[in-house]
Amino acid sequence: MNIVYVISKYITIIGSFLKGFWEQLFCKILNVPVQDARYLQANELCGHIEHDFTKSKLTTFLVCYLPGFMNRIFGYGMIIGGYLGLFYLKVPYNTVIFWIYIVFLYIGISLLCNNAPLYEDALNNWSLIYSKKEKTNIFVKIIAFIPSVYMLAAAWIEKYALSLLVWIAAILVGIFAL
Repeated sequence: MNIVYVISKYITIIGSFLKGFWEQLFCKILNVPVQDARYLQANELCGHIEHDFTKSKLTTFLVCYLPGFMNRIFGYGMIIGGYLGLFYLKVPYNTVIFWIYIVFLYIGISLLCNNAPLYEDALNNWSLIYSKKEKTNIFVKIIAFIPSVYMLAAAWIEKYALSLLVWIAAILVGIFAL
């Protein structure tokens, strides 16, 4: 268990909880059996649910991609609103809107720090689509390449809690550069 990973998941608890909810929802929609639906565990499943690996390429891809996509949709809107209000418009700290922008920024960071699938799920998706023993249509390989690479890289970054460090750096840039 990587303690830094679990700490980052609890710091971004809103995104962790919502990511687990999206995973459970899409597993239910796609008929993927779920073994453990606890969203906030103190292990590598924090912010995720435990589900069966699927043999279908499309189901595996969708279970990996859609929950993070939902977090990204809401996260980008929140973080853009908070970041622009705080660092571009530079609202004064003694106003109510300043604190609303702080909340937007926190929720946006929380959602965007939790947009990757579990690393094992991303590896399973990659092996189902791109391994030599799997017969996958070249068109499917081309269409799925960029999202699959993104999911694999993002899952690795999230596994080592580097996503939170990236967003902390982005905030520091906003504070000192803009």
